Amino acid sequence: MVAILSIIAAAVIIYLVLQLRAPNDIHRKFGLQPGQWDLISSDLGKGHPRKKLSAFGVAGEPDALFRGNSTGQIIVGEYKNRRHAGYVRRREFYQVILCIGLAREALGASNVVGVLVFKDARLQIAHDEELFRSLLGMRGECLGSMKQRKPINDRPL
Repeated sequence: MVAILSIIAAAVIIYLVLQLRAPNDIHRKFGLQPGQWDLISSDLGKGHPRKKLSAFGVAGEPDALFRGNSTGQIIVGEYKNRRHAGYVRRREFYQVILCIGLAREALGASNVVGVLVFKDARLQIAHDEELFRSLLGMRGECLGSMKQRKPINDRPL
């Protein structure tokens, strides 16, 4: 009986330690110091607040959203469960650009950058307003493609 209680107590302690470390693991994944950046939102693991960004009739939820304690800078983080292998897929890049633009509008911040993390690389992505507006302009086409279950226009930007 004592052995069973010891095993249960050890499991509870391990669980609590992992829960306390989880936010710091997210910071490390994106190359950020936990004391310098507040985790606003994350869908990487359980127990974190989640924030949906929406503006201009488009919505998205980045994998992680951070705010710098001293700078107020916003970082939109996206994690890809693959190796970088020297390239970024267009859809990955477009996703980050959309999330940066949505964060700028929804959070009223102009100092927003994206961080795209792969298993073996971490890339910083700056906002591109022209591309963001072009992607927003494709909203109707995207909705039509989803309705028809095939692309209306199979040529990317």
